[in-house]
Amino acid sequence: MSTVQRPSSGVAILLGGGVREALMAQPLLRACEGATVFTSADAVGTLLGLPSVGRAFVFDDSPAELLRVFRRLRAGPIGTVVIPFPARFLHLALTYFAGVPRRLMVAGANDWAATERVTAVRGMHPVEANWRLAAVAGNRPVLGPGDAPTLHPPEAVRAKAIARWPAFIGGGRRPLVLIPGGGGWSSGRSAQWWPAERFAVVANQATAERIILLSGAGDERVVRETRGGIAKPTTVVKLADMTVDEVAVLSELSLAVVGHDGDALHVAAAAGSVVLAVARRPDIPPMGERVVALWADDFARFPARHVVEALSRQARIDTYA
Repeated sequence: MSTVQRPSSGVAILLGGGVREALMAQPLLRACEGATVFTSADAVGTLLGLPSVGRAFVFDDSPAELLRVFRRLRAGPIGTVVIPFPARFLHLALTYFAGVPRRLMVAGANDWAATERVTAVRGMHPVEANWRLAAVAGNRPVLGPGDAPTLHPPEAVRAKAIARWPAFIGGGRRPLVLIPGGGGWSSGRSAQWWPAERFAVVANQATAERIILLSGAGDERVVRETRGGIAKPTTVVKLADMTVDEVAVLSELSLAVVGHDGDALHVAAAAGSVVLAVARRPDIPPMGERVVALWADDFARFPARHVVEALSRQARIDTYA
């Protein structure tokens, strides 16, 4: 269960969800020196570059794993537990019944489990809400509010990625990366998707000569349909076969990444890639200086030209930057 171990403090952070949620909680993770972090197997890869983490324990929401977390919270030297935003009811209840003396979270519908609450403005991005938590729970200086999550893959990972896809990245080649499905490592997207044929139109009209499709859990059909409409050299890469750092490198070396709110899109933004998030409420597009959120009231009626035009505008910005 334990994956990382450094000198620890009496603070625990209970991460819910996967890679996406871990990245949105990064301000809190950076601020709590020596914190014990409970996280999913998918998200643990986002912690490797954070020296602030004391210990990391991998768990899932199965009864046996939750019981293990409960026992550690109840019997260990943990005096404070922080639940990042957005919080899961199950995890809130777990910390409440474990009886940890100080329970800190963002005020909301389930804040009955808290001993301290941090107020967040309605509609605030989770990264900003977690920065507010960091300002209260942290034991080290925090970055300014609104600073986006970041990922910095080691050079060895970069070299390995270029060697793995030499026809698509490296040597000045910059592919367009598309995420036509949910783009999650192990959990699929339950919401509606932007039609596969629109992603194909974007690929065909983009200046990139090569296309990479990222396929997450449950994305096989929409990825197959998207690939069938693309008239350029295209490769499909399964997230299950990649680490978080490898996706970050792939994104960083791309012309842009276009996709839905999900793990892979948030990784791309943290890597500093140009990201075009095709979103519909209540999606949470990633935060980043090069992120453009394209909001649609109805995916079925949202035309591909909006994304193609956004790609062209971003290309002009990059050219003259």
